[in-house]
Amino acid sequence: MTNRNSEPLINDMVAEMWIVQAAWAVLCGIIGCFIVKDRITLIVGVVCGTVLSCAGTWHIWYTLNSSLGTGDDKSASRKVGGGYLIRYIALIALILVLYFTGWGNPFAAFVAYLGMKPAAYLQPSLHRSLHKDINEEVR
Repeated sequence: MTNRNSEPLINDMVAEMWIVQAAWAVLCGIIGCFIVKDRITLIVGVVCGTVLSCAGTWHIWYTLNSSLGTGDDKSASRKVGGGYLIRYIALIALILVLYFTGWGNPFAAFVAYLGMKPAAYLQPSLHRSLHKDINEEVR
């Protein structure tokens, strides 16, 4: 799938990170079910945090991809900094909405949002294992 400029809407790295984030969400949900009594709000929090985490992963890729083509260090830096600010405002807004409405567990949402970290660290290994036959052909 591509946009008007024939750039992909989602590249392989983002999709691979989403796989790790989904696994992280399942792990958070399973472990959380043994700790928390209200399992429905736990699952809602995990799902909301994971959706925001996946959106944040795509947003990081999109922001970096679009800022690299600017050619100006200052505008690229502003664009990356603005993207950082947008993602953390969205996280704070999600946590506040969950806290004040009681729809979901804000702590579970935050822990699920942290799934971006293991996804970033495990993506290269996942990429190598998913594309093993391609890597062997290159050698």
